[in-house]
Amino acid sequence: MDLLRSRWQSMPRLVRLVSVTIVLLGSIISMIYAADPLDEFPVTEAPPGVEPSSFMRAKLASSQAVLEGLVTEDFELVAKGAHAMAKMSEAAEWPRAPDKVYDHFSAEFRRLARKLVRLAAEENLEGATFTHMHMTTTCISCHEYVRGAFRVAEGPQGSPGVQLIPSEWPR
Repeated sequence: MDLLRSRWQSMPRLVRLVSVTIVLLGSIISMIYAADPLDEFPVTEAPPGVEPSSFMRAKLASSQAVLEGLVTEDFELVAKGAHAMAKMSEAAEWPRAPDKVYDHFSAEFRRLARKLVRLAAEENLEGATFTHMHMTTTCISCHEYVRGAFRVAEGPQGSPGVQLIPSEWPR
């Protein structure tokens, strides 16, 4: 026990903080998905008739795999999850107006996914960890932006509906 404590205390503070954060996030995500574990990532696009929420669950399962791979230093699992997220982000072109802000978030997410695959191949735990954290922040920011882009508007013939209000109208 003393050996473990001395090794823990000898680690830099940032490494300890990241380690604790990863373990806590992994525990929370594991509890959320314990009832419905997904071992593989068969969904690569949202086929016609499939609810976007099931596609989103597949994206979350891929992200969970990356986190699990980071916690267990299973770089093959990190690469597999990152590759699946990259493929899904390319397929996830939901109907929307052209929007430069959304395009920026999408391009950044794909760039980070490719970087995560590369860092996993290099077995760079610290780089992969920070890249995954950056990807997660990008996801949250994009979803926040997209939710803010939807406004309740009057539909055809006065019926209530939801209409996408882009940040910039196409010319």
